[in-house]
Amino acid sequence: MKYLKFIVILMGLLIFFGTSALIYIVLDKLFSKQTLIFPQKDELKKLQIGENSEIVNANISDDKLILVIKLNEGYKIIIYDLSSGKQLYFFETN
Repeated sequence: MKYLKFIVILMGLLIFFGTSALIYIVLDKLFSKQTLIFPQKDELKKLQIGENSEIVNANISDDKLILVIKLNEGYKIIIYDLSSGKQLYFFETN
């Protein structure tokens, strides 16, 4: 009987802390002040994509825009910071 009481109290605490953690996570996501500024059209036009080139992949991770562009001779990877709207990194492979 004493083990049953211990198990019931333990399960009650797990339910309480689990529910409070879920509520905290949901409220934190709803009321976070993070804003994203997407790059202006002028900045995106500066990519200089050729006629035979294509955008292979575009990902948004946290506040970064990651573009993978297939050029005629290789690949180009460009990383934009969406919070400031500026280009952070530029990689070119052959």
